[in-house]
Amino acid sequence: MEDLSAICGLPIKFDPDTMQVSFGKGIADPLCGTRELEALRPLLLDQEAEGPECLYWMYRYLFAKGDRDLLLGKHRLRYDMSCFVPGMLGREYMKTSGHYHPPVFEGGIGYPEVYEVIYGEAVFLMQRVDDYQAGPGEVKVLDVIAMAAGPGDKAIMPPDYGHVTIITGDEPLMMVNWVSDDFSSFYGSTEACHGFAHYLIEEDGSPKFIPNETYTQDVPELRYAVPKEVPELGLVKDEPMYLACRENPHLFAFLNRPWDFEELMWAGVCIQE
Repeated sequence: MEDLSAICGLPIKFDPDTMQVSFGKGIADPLCGTRELEALRPLLLDQEAEGPECLYWMYRYLFAKGDRDLLLGKHRLRYDMSCFVPGMLGREYMKTSGHYHPPVFEGGIGYPEVYEVIYGEAVFLMQRVDDYQAGPGEVKVLDVIAMAAGPGDKAIMPPDYGHVTIITGDEPLMMVNWVSDDFSSFYGSTEACHGFAHYLIEEDGSPKFIPNETYTQDVPELRYAVPKEVPELGLVKDEPMYLACRENPHLFAFLNRPWDFEELMWAGVCIQE
């Protein structure tokens, strides 16, 4: 098993051949769940695609013993880890179901999220719409951004952007995230639209984005970005995000008060002109 302690800041080992995760004695038992292929089918380009029965594993409320009261109880922050098998689902690269976050308060901006890749490679596809609860015939896509990330990268999902994670490498993907514990994600319209506005497929041996024709309104041109360090938010490539938050949880206040940190959050999403 590979020791990931140095990159994630927690005593975690991972076997990429079996997808087995081993948590050290210092970690409190997280909540575990899985996402099955059958649950993902409505979101796929090829809904008859074959693949493994279980596509990814989720470990929520992952804390070192003694940290929960401070980070979750006082600062309302949740730390999760997800592990994804590599491969293709028909022509499409393996991906998550995708979701939106609600506004912090009525009329306000939505909750953000921040991911850290600790093994493998990912593309985060983010899109902003006029109404995240609307179906494919009514929803208008306002912006779409694709951001590639590798080990150590911190990828901010800005307020009001739904997001889906796409597994692009030949290796499994492991990523962790910090997010506010004050809301539940919204999945319904993503399923109704059969995914986000673009699919990432393999064509002639290379990845290529193609439009999701379920969306009947015009979709803006896809923009590309890379993640950038934002030390003011505790996001530095060589420092595990868990340790950064444990040592300075006030730096992660942007996850609960995004209106105070919009400029800094967008500094972490470096658009490629």
